[in-house]
Amino acid sequence: MTDIEKTPAIYCIGDVIVDFIPYGEAPDGTLLMAPMPGGAPANASVAAAKLGARASFIGKVGDDGFGRMMTGVIKGYGVDTTHMSMTRTACTTMSFVTLTPDGDRSFTFARKPGADMMLSEDDVPAGIFRAGDILHFGSSGLIPDSPVKKAHKKALTYAKAAGSLIYFDPNVRLPLWDDPGELKETILEHLPFADIVKVSDDELDFIFDTTVEQTAADFCFGKGAAVVFVTRGKNGAAVYTPSSFTETGGISVTAADTTGAGDAFNGAVMSRFIGSPFKECLEPKNLTGTLRFANAAGAFTVTRKGAMAGSPAMEDVYSFLRD
Repeated sequence: MTDIEKTPAIYCIGDVIVDFIPYGEAPDGTLLMAPMPGGAPANASVAAAKLGARASFIGKVGDDGFGRMMTGVIKGYGVDTTHMSMTRTACTTMSFVTLTPDGDRSFTFARKPGADMMLSEDDVPAGIFRAGDILHFGSSGLIPDSPVKKAHKKALTYAKAAGSLIYFDPNVRLPLWDDPGELKETILEHLPFADIVKVSDDELDFIFDTTVEQTAADFCFGKGAAVVFVTRGKNGAAVYTPSSFTETGGISVTAADTTGAGDAFNGAVMSRFIGSPFKECLEPKNLTGTLRFANAAGAFTVTRKGAMAGSPAMEDVYSFLRD
């Protein structure tokens, strides 16, 4: 085993898709869109790699031009693509992003099915995870009766047995689900796997039947989580443990595209946690630093178009923290 292979790694599993981002209009008013790499777990893996962490992505793309583009782009950002594969049974999943004038977004997905849903149990080898690693996942890879859900269960079981930390961002995407109630049940079903939970404030009511952050955090603690991050969009973020609470305000920026802000936040948190004793990461002083760092990473991302291209390098985050 090489020194690099001994270094704790951040593994992100799930959807890798092509985001079509609007960039203007044709003379006849037709919306012009540019393909950009995306998918929340893939974005998070790139965000972590750009911040200097060892990151690896577990997912599947189509054996097509977009799939080859996605693999090359992710690898180009320094993410290990050993566990990223191709399929001929479905095309690379696509998402069409519509932006409001202030940069907020909505999604239309071409995924019935998409290649990311074809990730199977066989794509998750035994022995992949070790103590000290982090496994990140979201709800988009938990679609009922799909191979990718079984792949997630296998990965989560392996990671838990190995003593890896598990990071869960539910990342609610209602258009991907036929039954919103089933999405909620699936999120709650997988909460007990998580050591770290990240949720946005606009997801609280759907998942936890409350808009009170502390109540939602307490629910997560009751399921076994050790720390809960709540992102508040332009209003900043907060972090909760059973014995502490810290919040940080928003950073004033001109938003070009909010796609990937939460993923950059996740990548930043994981880049701070990886390689350090978890107990030390949860000390209030360290959590405060992590929260400010991740909040700055998310704020920087919205100033650029494209989730991966927009996520920051270390000097970008520190420039925001200095300002």
